[in-house]
Amino acid sequence: MLTTRYKATLNAWLAPLATAVGRLGISPSAITVGTVLLTIGVCGWFVQTRRMVPFAVIMLLVGSLDGLDGAVARASGRVTKFGAYLDAMCDRYVETLVALSVAVVTGYWLLSLAMLSGSLLVSYAKARTAMEVSVSNQEWPDLMERAERDILYLLGLAAGSLIAWKPLGHDLFWWTLLALSVLVHGTVLQRMVRARHFIGERE
Repeated sequence: MLTTRYKATLNAWLAPLATAVGRLGISPSAITVGTVLLTIGVCGWFVQTRRMVPFAVIMLLVGSLDGLDGAVARASGRVTKFGAYLDAMCDRYVETLVALSVAVVTGYWLLSLAMLSGSLLVSYAKARTAMEVSVSNQEWPDLMERAERDILYLLGLAAGSLIAWKPLGHDLFWWTLLALSVLVHGTVLQRMVRARHFIGERE
């Protein structure tokens, strides 16, 4: 929802940085792949150190630059369909790497897999619809898009480390994972309903 509704504003914020990066000759695809490599390094460090708050802060900063590759592509005139495809695929790798590294540290495997499977299905629901009928990214202002998922997830991780309160014996990150698992699978159902409408209307 945040990404869909405020994409133009986010692009405007990134435009000056994107122009500067483009002038350095750095390709959009290099930024995309570099984000995955950076995530691998940060997740490896996190598994070794188990420092949840610094990890959450670093990944929030990495996530804030998620649209930089696309912004650089637009600023430098190097927008390609493969670039968009590569960006989407690398985004899924980043989500998976973060979820698995956090599951290793916290031991919350079941909830982590429930949340991750829902997150991946949220993206797939839109992509699969686009294989059937023509759709626009602006037509999917759904509840738990990637920005919302990432922000809630990382804030919950930090809160679980900083706040000792454990309702019913579970820390706040456990409850965050539970809430996210419900919400992302709810978003999958929301997108399935939307897809049914689009397919029925446009096929």
